[in-house]
Amino acid sequence: MSEDKVELLSTPYGEVAYESFRELGFAFADKSAVIKELERKNIPRYPVLLRPRRFGKSTFVQMLKSFYDISYKDRYEEIFNGKSIYTKKLPSHNTYHVINFDFSMVNTQSNTAMLNSFFSAVANGIDDFKRRYPDFTFDYKELDKSDSVTLFNNFASAYSDYAKAVLSLNASENNNYGRLYVMIDEYDNFANQILSQDIELFHTITGDNGFLKAFYAAIKAAAANANCISKTFITGVSSVSLDSLTSGFNIARNVTSRACFNEYAGFTEEELTELIPKLVDIEQIGVSVEEIIARMKPVYDGYCFSHQAEHTVFNSSMCLYYLDEMRLAGEFLPPEDYLDPASDHDGSKLKQLFEIAEPGLADAIINTYLSDSRFFIKDLAENINLNKAARYDRLQLLSMLYYLGYLTIDKALSRIGRLALKIPNLFMSKLFAQCTADLRLKPSKVFSDSVLDITALQNVQDDISSFASSCTEFLSRIFTNQVLTHMSEMALNLTLFTKLDSMDAVFSEMQKSLRVVGDGEKFADLVITVNVGQENECIYLIELKYVTKTDATEAKIQNTIKDATAQVQRYKSAIEFRDRQIKAYAMVFVGSECVHCG
Repeated sequence: MSEDKVELLSTPYGEVAYESFRELGFAFADKSAVIKELERKNIPRYPVLLRPRRFGKSTFVQMLKSFYDISYKDRYEEIFNGKSIYTKKLPSHNTYHVINFDFSMVNTQSNTAMLNSFFSAVANGIDDFKRRYPDFTFDYKELDKSDSVTLFNNFASAYSDYAKAVLSLNASENNNYGRLYVMIDEYDNFANQILSQDIELFHTITGDNGFLKAFYAAIKAAAANANCISKTFITGVSSVSLDSLTSGFNIARNVTSRACFNEYAGFTEEELTELIPKLVDIEQIGVSVEEIIARMKPVYDGYCFSHQAEHTVFNSSMCLYYLDEMRLAGEFLPPEDYLDPASDHDGSKLKQLFEIAEPGLADAIINTYLSDSRFFIKDLAENINLNKAARYDRLQLLSMLYYLGYLTIDKALSRIGRLALKIPNLFMSKLFAQCTADLRLKPSKVFSDSVLDITALQNVQDDISSFASSCTEFLSRIFTNQVLTHMSEMALNLTLFTKLDSMDAVFSEMQKSLRVVGDGEKFADLVITVNVGQENECIYLIELKYVTKTDATEAKIQNTIKDATAQVQRYKSAIEFRDRQIKAYAMVFVGSECVHCG
């Protein structure tokens, strides 16, 4: 079936201009109900909402701008009719002058470049305001192009005079009519980049005498003016710069973990159920919406931002990127192979965080990851100030991992006074695996000098006992020499995969997604392809099981072998392996010793 027959809508991937979504035919999730939450009496007028990158924060800001800004009043019906907030009939719609600043593109190459581009970001917001309100006059041509504080102060002064006139003309209107609503998107983006590049420059801009604190102090002063700022809305990724914001603008309130905002960014399963048929020709591909979501869920879902939240959310950018790729391909694709390149998540970023943590913290976190355990803290660190401490302590590091999306809240194990954090999904788990390999395995001479015997695999033999014996010897050396100190099924899988992945003679995959008819989506521990592209190409499908020496009774070992064998035989029937030469094995380890391979 062709696209025009099913009338697919355009994907909003990479788009943030909310006011044009309907006009341009974009499919999008309705997040407008959150506006009602923002207007509740128990919500502060100056909220800060943090979420990981590429979660849809910028689109949300543009939606707020369309809803509240006076210049969009004539387009209210066009933009919001049919949306959840439209039925609420809030009198506050289109009653503010909105100015929004986007700091996502601030240049971080040097202090000078940063100051100049921050000025430009503020100026761009002012220019946009002037385009929407041509009767507002303000000229900043003579100002120092690195002094964004003076720029904002002068703008605020000019706006105050402008607002007095507006208020006098609209005295009978809503009390907020003619007041300024400041929206700041990605307040910390540039500071986070600088932190990973130049710690001294980070200290300079975020310290007591830094321009960042002075800028937010200027916003606070304007908020004290009855004719100037009425409300603010600030988004960002982490709280690492929040101390500078709240020290200068100490009336701002971090509401990130409130349950009512859990779904303000990202997609719920219900939202995806509505979006997918608008973006993908499911009849042509031959799958149901439920099947697509089931396959996406382990890879993109799992994010929870309040221990009181009802639902988890998917990374919206990842979902849109994947659905767009599937739409172009016209076939069902494995989500783990389609990760949004703009997400800026990789193992190196995780490694950078570990490098500015207190000694031993990275090892402790890696060990917890390898044991598939949870991280417990009393609460998140709301203001992380690296001007007062040279390195992240445990609370700060785990909080940063949460804010950046590497960890999320485990609702089941959290309660008031105790927050449990976990890795949200397979994508993030693989980043922890990559980081563990880069920090622990690859730098080790023991790891690099050790050899796995893959001769039997290359010869496409059924008996791969020589490979199993070499695995025992290799793992024994790894753990005897404490390259890794925590043995587990995860550690076993990662260590063998990392070694195989370093070998040119094979193509290896870890936790490969498989579609097993009647069994849904499953994940194979190791998939090793030998003789790639040749007539004798063969896939070795391996299910790994680990038994501690303490638990290794004969009955336990035999039951583990039975379970692993049944599991790998089911995986062998996966759709991905049809018409391929497949050999399936269960490998059971007691400690580092392979006691069964068959």
